[in-house]
Amino acid sequence: MKKIIKTTTGTFHGITDHQHIDFLGIPFGYGRRFKRAEEFSITKFGKQEINKLQYAVHNGTQPMQDEALEQNEDKVNFGENCLNLDICTPDVEGHYPIVIEFYGGGFTTGGNFQKQMSWLDHQEVVHVVPNYRLGLFGWGKVDGGDTNVGLSDQLMAIQWVIDNASSFGGDVENLNLIGLSAGAKSIATLMSSNAKVLDRVKKVIMFSGGVQTIRDLKTAKKVVDNICRVNKIKSSKDLFNLTDDGLQLVQQAALKGHFATNWFGPVIDDDLISTDWQEKLIQRVKRTNFKTIISAGSNELKFFEDMDLKQIENDVLPDLFGHNTEQLKQELLNDNYSKNDLIEMLGTAMYALPARRMAELLIQNSDAEIYCNYAKVDEGKHGGIVRYLNTPNADLKIDYRKNQLYMIHLLREFINNGKPYDETIKFEWPIYDDDRLVLELDPDDLKSVSVISRRCPDDLPWQSYKL
Repeated sequence: MKKIIKTTTGTFHGITDHQHIDFLGIPFGYGRRFKRAEEFSITKFGKQEINKLQYAVHNGTQPMQDEALEQNEDKVNFGENCLNLDICTPDVEGHYPIVIEFYGGGFTTGGNFQKQMSWLDHQEVVHVVPNYRLGLFGWGKVDGGDTNVGLSDQLMAIQWVIDNASSFGGDVENLNLIGLSAGAKSIATLMSSNAKVLDRVKKVIMFSGGVQTIRDLKTAKKVVDNICRVNKIKSSKDLFNLTDDGLQLVQQAALKGHFATNWFGPVIDDDLISTDWQEKLIQRVKRTNFKTIISAGSNELKFFEDMDLKQIENDVLPDLFGHNTEQLKQELLNDNYSKNDLIEMLGTAMYALPARRMAELLIQNSDAEIYCNYAKVDEGKHGGIVRYLNTPNADLKIDYRKNQLYMIHLLREFINNGKPYDETIKFEWPIYDDDRLVLELDPDDLKSVSVISRRCPDDLPWQSYKL
């Protein structure tokens, strides 16, 4: 099996793993402090460098995050210039659907050294996982810096994949995006952006994430100003002068003790993201007919059950929603609520409701094909469906094994041809339309249920976290 590919950024030798070929740490761009991604030019090192064989068998540099500050021996390197991607392909001379995974982690953790969609490495698809910058490095609104730096990383990665698809066995006419949490939020934002390259995307799969992290410039700037205030830094311009570790330490100090999963994210800058991003999303689906799977868990934030009620009310709610806290409580909670009611409300407000609203926006304004999923696996917790898909089939309870295979087959058929159907059990994932049918996923069962009776307030802000 051929293990060498020639790309626009170099020539690489991969390694065989589970009957696929892996290429690790391939550069696709260059990242400068608080500036949007720049193209990686191998020829600046010499005209013949593009033909020089490099062994792509080790993880590339990973995005800066708190783990970078720890003294560990796992040989993972972290740094600001982390724009590289991993490829897993069945055959570099094939013609397979391409699935680009954007990882989750609250826009503060993650990287391609820890794939979240490892189940894709066992399918007949090309699985690509690019890095993008995190936290202040990628999503901070810093004086003198660019907006949506992390989003620009993702865009450059998509363009690199399109430009080089034929070299690693990918079908550029079957380009798919998949992500969990911040990865899903990134995908929703990309499809709502002004970037033309997204018109090449045929299908998207979003687990626990939608457009809820798109925020106004005021909120984005306040987040950075608050980080500077905690660290007694006079101006955000001073952040340019810190080392990689120094900037990460500043962020770590400000986020310590907080639930900052919504503090960073894409910003409306009327450049990459317009104020009327909803209309841009609708226009794109009308123009390209891209298809969508949107998934949310039944109790996404169940892990807060170990906290007492007052801590959730006083600390968690403001951290997650900012000035929107009281409105969400009034709309989604009864006057006399329990801790369990509040925890379910957190998951609804953070994930289930934004998923539903995005689906509603698209079907009410276009002929979009939307497939919705209500996941009860792993008690409906955040990321539970991905953990379920990644679990080796033999490690599941016997009663759960067939169901996992059915679900993976539905997702694979969606990736292959846009129609999630399983011939074995004659099950077709229902399109989300006027009947509001969704696929309900239990560990041992798949069924279509209607959510038409579940209340979906239409006067809530699209932006989850606001300052």
